Amino acid sequence: MQQEMDELRIWKEEENFNLKKWILRMLRAWPLFLLSFLICFSLAYLYLRYTNPVYKAVASLVVKDEKKGEDLMYSSALSEIGLGGTVNKLVENEIEKLKSYDLMEAVVDTLRLFVSVKLAGNVKDAVVFGDEIPFNIEIINPEAIGKVIHWKITYKAGAVFFRGENKEPVPYGQILNSDGIKFRCFPAAGNDKASPRDVNKLIDYKVDISSPVETTIFYSKKLSVEAASKFATVINLEMKDGNQKRVAAILETLVNIYNRQGLEDKNRVTDNTISFLSDRLSAVANELRGVEGSVQRLKENNKLTDLSSDAQQYVTTSQQVDAQKAQSQTRLNIVNALEQNLQQNQDNPELVPSTLGIDEPSLEQLVTKHNELVLEKERVQQKSGANNPLVVNITNQITKLRGELLINVRNLKQAYTISLNDISRKDAQLNNQIRNVPQLEKNLVQITRNRNVQEQLYSFLLQKSEEAAVIRASNIADSRTIVKARSLGPISPKRQLVWLFGILMSIVMPVTIISLKDFMDHRVGDISQVKQNTSLPLLGIISHVKKLKTSVVIAPHSRSLVSEQIRNIRTSINFLGKEKEVKTVLVTSFQPGDGKSFVSLNLAAGYALMNKKTLMLECDLRRPHIAKELGLDTEKGISNVLTGQLSLDDAVVEIKEYEGSLSLIPAGNFLGNAAELLSGRKMSDVMKTLQERFDHIIINTPPISLVADASLLQQYADITLIVVRQDHTSREIYTALKNRTAEHPEDPIYLLLNDVGKSRRYRGGHGYGGYEYGYGYGYSKKYYYEEK
Repeated sequence: MQQEMDELRIWKEEENFNLKKWILRMLRAWPLFLLSFLICFSLAYLYLRYTNPVYKAVASLVVKDEKKGEDLMYSSALSEIGLGGTVNKLVENEIEKLKSYDLMEAVVDTLRLFVSVKLAGNVKDAVVFGDEIPFNIEIINPEAIGKVIHWKITYKAGAVFFRGENKEPVPYGQILNSDGIKFRCFPAAGNDKASPRDVNKLIDYKVDISSPVETTIFYSKKLSVEAASKFATVINLEMKDGNQKRVAAILETLVNIYNRQGLEDKNRVTDNTISFLSDRLSAVANELRGVEGSVQRLKENNKLTDLSSDAQQYVTTSQQVDAQKAQSQTRLNIVNALEQNLQQNQDNPELVPSTLGIDEPSLEQLVTKHNELVLEKERVQQKSGANNPLVVNITNQITKLRGELLINVRNLKQAYTISLNDISRKDAQLNNQIRNVPQLEKNLVQITRNRNVQEQLYSFLLQKSEEAAVIRASNIADSRTIVKARSLGPISPKRQLVWLFGILMSIVMPVTIISLKDFMDHRVGDISQVKQNTSLPLLGIISHVKKLKTSVVIAPHSRSLVSEQIRNIRTSINFLGKEKEVKTVLVTSFQPGDGKSFVSLNLAAGYALMNKKTLMLECDLRRPHIAKELGLDTEKGISNVLTGQLSLDDAVVEIKEYEGSLSLIPAGNFLGNAAELLSGRKMSDVMKTLQERFDHIIINTPPISLVADASLLQQYADITLIVVRQDHTSREIYTALKNRTAEHPEDPIYLLLNDVGKSRRYRGGHGYGGYEYGYGYGYSKKYYYEEK
């Protein structure tokens, strides 16, 4: 538990952010930033250079909305004479119409969008459209197109070479067959002016032939149709495509077809009404001619020239009654015709004639709504069949609406019948009065009345027919284009955004790499990190040296940085003793390769240069190293002394270069258990003898993380010096040192940071003791331990 808490505290301490340190860390990695800058800017340039642009086109419509007031496009004059024969529309419904599959299918068929042409390039292909193509391809059987078909066409000197394989050009206008597709080519009008290239050059084009259905779905997904706001009747259309001419043409064609279809629907209803009125006019005209002939014959046969005053008064009175009766009868006939139509065409609903002459707003709205649904059903059923769910839904709506219409018509029929009966009673009273007129005049009055009735009825029908004709001629689309389809230019890729992203990535990538590397790095860092993560005092540092000619760097007249650092460490050790001189120093490390043998050897040499009788005791029995570095015999040593095979005097080897001041006891050739040997009584006797004979003893031991040898020998040392190698020793040493300090707080343990400045990240700006990093030494051999 304590170990976990220590590790957590170390992790929190390492998370403390030092801005100055972080900035210096990044500045030292400037080559990485420069490389990242070059890579990111090169990628941004290549992306902008070889990415096809995407263009955006917009258009706007204003429509009449029954929820948002009358449309001001309609003339008030037409409304005054009853010719505003349209109703306002819901913006939401018009949006769905503009997004419908059928409308986009008509656009695809009109512009032949299922034929896509690209100008072949070395790296990228550019989409071309319209006058950018020097030839036209007409697909005769588009319904035969299944999967996408790719063709290659070569254009040269006004001729087309299909697939680039034929030596002879494709004849213009001749029907050809390829992949089951029948097609023919035509020269584009003015292609010599449209193409900026030399006509003698070969120009390769790639043609993609897609199914009209898939093409329609593709462009339907790209179309965006939205209301400008909740309170406006303006609809905005947007689309993106790889060619600015094509995307503008698609929106323009879409709007034109939408307006044309709306106008055609209105005209069909009006034409149906005109046809109904024409039939009635023809019948009434025949009756009128017959009545007028009867009047003429009666007057000729009986020598009558005029009626008496009473008869004339009856005729005048009867004209008013007959006019009312004719009008009521006409309305009743229209209602009867509507009722008959609604009853006869239940299974296959057709357009219902307009209600001209019947002043009933509710009926007019129901008829208009019914006709809109019938037209919508016809369009959908023509494209998708009678079993389509949308067709079934519209059919159900029509059936329900026809039921409401039938109820409304029957109510009107009842009302008009009552009105007609009232007028008939008045007519009967008038007829009784006419009986008192002489017989010839009575006959003439009756015939005259019939003529007047037919004339009024004919005049009424003729007026309504003319009104319908005026409506037909004045019909306009229920929407008006307020923003014509136009391209806004390229919207992607955004050059400024791409360059900005390149700059950002050129900074983010190196920072991320460095931060990730630091995060994954579990090795000991600089001095500040060591001091931050352990309470043990740091006795000194040893800098990195690129090339090490000899293991001993300190000499009588040496002035190198490392030799001065060894002298500083030696001085610091002397100050640790205070009243008592520090004679025995145990040098160890946390793991192999930290440099403890180098430190032991140079520290011993440093004491020897002071004419102090110094002994270096190599107690690393498992993997001895020092004697071999000095070129001495490694067969006999301390292990032989402890096993009784060799006397202590015979084990001491004097190093000649130091005139008797420096001696070495090698490890020997022991192959048994080193821990048991070093913990025996013999070792205690040997150490007492050595401490009496030498001024200073440097004990070199194995790493403390691998074996217990260092801990066993620590009782003979005045201080323990643990060598930590920068950018090599694992950070686990911090936890191990804290646990050891907690268990044995009385042990005099000190740290020494070795190989400082080898890594670029730890160079410059972090001096210690007046020196800058940048010098030191390195190991070329790995240190291993084996139990033998």
